[in-house]
Amino acid sequence: MIARSKFNALIFDTETCFKNEHQGLIAEIGWTFGNVLNQQDTPTTRRFLVADTLLNPNYWLHSQKFEKIIEPSRLKSEDEGKRMAYKPDTRYEDYLQQIQRLNRIGKTDGVLCSWEFILKQFTKDLSLVDCVRAYNMPFDLRAIQTTTKRFHHTHYGEIERLPKFCLMDMYANHVINRNYFSMIDKLDEDEKKYFLSKSGKTLGYSAEIMARYVSEDIGYIELHTAKEDSMIEYELCLFFLDHWKSDFFNKYLGKIGSVSWQSIKDRLSAKEKETNRQLRLDLKDG
Repeated sequence: MIARSKFNALIFDTETCFKNEHQGLIAEIGWTFGNVLNQQDTPTTRRFLVADTLLNPNYWLHSQKFEKIIEPSRLKSEDEGKRMAYKPDTRYEDYLQQIQRLNRIGKTDGVLCSWEFILKQFTKDLSLVDCVRAYNMPFDLRAIQTTTKRFHHTHYGEIERLPKFCLMDMYANHVINRNYFSMIDKLDEDEKKYFLSKSGKTLGYSAEIMARYVSEDIGYIELHTAKEDSMIEYELCLFFLDHWKSDFFNKYLGKIGSVSWQSIKDRLSAKEKETNRQLRLDLKDG
């Protein structure tokens, strides 16, 4: 393989509406891009609040179908399939406060933007890179298409021309290996909880947990803002390429595999997980 010294990647992250019929609409998007083969390269970062989503409060009401809220005996036939709002998303107030602060300091322009403007900038930056990724790539790709379809009634095709990879795929299947399990076993019980899933029953593999491992900061807390999350995930990408560059180009670039929590629970080695991953990819392609 020809030695590479430059490979530009764009890492993006989205924050979306959920728990209603507008699930998956992007409220905030951020991305970081640069040469991931050069640890000294200073990446470019961007962050946008999506005006189309944030200026419509109806997108932020959690709702359920009537039949899930009302007893069957009291459900009217004309209400079947309809949805009832039951509470606002608590994050919406946070976003409104952010917008108010930006208004006060005169910095709303360039941050709170239409989805049309954001897509134009995203497309421009995509033209500067060799590949694109997110931590949970299928989720973020779906969010971009859902938002574009809602506000432009079209499919966003620009992102499809680039090779893709998924950091969650890379970390869950490769980085969580026997060395990782050995590190976990050396922690005391209070420290181990920082590496567990939300259920507290199994080891987790979120970006936040992987950042704790890479940074050796077990108390690290993800801010869950799109820009900062994309920057952390960019660092995760740098770490992987610094340790497993050949595996990245040969096994993960352009090949997004699935993640099995059971394989992590069973403490399979990286080799065993990658064998299973390849079998799943072959079945998918076949």
